[in-house]
Amino acid sequence: MPNFRFIVERGPQHKILAGEEALLDSVAEGSDPILRFVIFDPTAVLLGYHQSAEQEVNLDKVRERGWDVGRRPTGGGTIIMGPDQLGWEIYSESSLLGGSVESAIKRSADAVISTLSRFGIKANFRPKNDVEINGRKISGLGAFSVGKYISVTGTILLDFDVQAMVDTLKLSTEKMKDKVSKDFRERITWLNRELGFSVPMEELIKEARLAFQESLGVELLDGKYLPREEENIRELELKYRSQEWVFGLRKTLEGEDVRQGEIKLPGGLFRVQVKMAGKGLIQSVLITGDFFVEPRRSIYDLEARLKWSRVEDLRKEVSDWFQGVKFLGVDKEQLIQFLEGLVR
Repeated sequence: MPNFRFIVERGPQHKILAGEEALLDSVAEGSDPILRFVIFDPTAVLLGYHQSAEQEVNLDKVRERGWDVGRRPTGGGTIIMGPDQLGWEIYSESSLLGGSVESAIKRSADAVISTLSRFGIKANFRPKNDVEINGRKISGLGAFSVGKYISVTGTILLDFDVQAMVDTLKLSTEKMKDKVSKDFRERITWLNRELGFSVPMEELIKEARLAFQESLGVELLDGKYLPREEENIRELELKYRSQEWVFGLRKTLEGEDVRQGEIKLPGGLFRVQVKMAGKGLIQSVLITGDFFVEPRRSIYDLEARLKWSRVEDLRKEVSDWFQGVKFLGVDKEQLIQFLEGLVR
């Protein structure tokens, strides 16, 4: 039975997210696999790696609440994490979790389902990366990898404020907020809501630890950061709290002929902006959304391929790019047709 180091971290988003990168690097360098539970304090709005802050977040409302804004090293959508939401993270060789991103996500989701069952709640996995209770999402999962090593991250909502989410994320117009708030109460749920009473975070951590240990078939040993991990986290904190990382990574395009559109595929929502430089010539492209793609930075390669390309070459450029990536739940032909519709 493999031994996993078990760590609980409570702190600001930039330290926790720096830890996500540092711990995966540490495991890839030979340290034991790790299960880390995290509690974000203060509350933070967390963008997925491929998302634009301008498109996803009402920054004025976030600042009014005194919340942080951060960007995760994984794909997926915008989430709100605070003292009432438990984050969990697994760092391991992918072979210990089934050998693929899909199997690692499913194995991890099983651990969340097992946690909820310890409270008498029946949950199930909803592909591609959610755990739900009677159709309502209680946990989302994400993953990223470095070679044969993988990080799987996720949440368990102990409590949640739907109205705060509607107020701070760009989900609707002001006129539609009441409808959207009601809609999201039907699509999202949390442990205290399902139980009808409040559970202390300490109890959730205790039960989740036992459930993850049993479900993953590992031995969890209390641990702490290694000296080299502490040093790496301190260095990476500068990155994860920087304006460039949070707000500058996916800035929207500006100019006269900027075309934009969005499409929802099984693998996620795609928002695309295309800046044209005359008839038939693509000047630049920005692709954002809540999708997962491996390698993680390959979306930049696609944008680079399409920069200053001819419209008639788009199909070939996208097809060639697809050969070297893994795009969960995304059909190549659908994506090509959508992009062609924007540039013609």
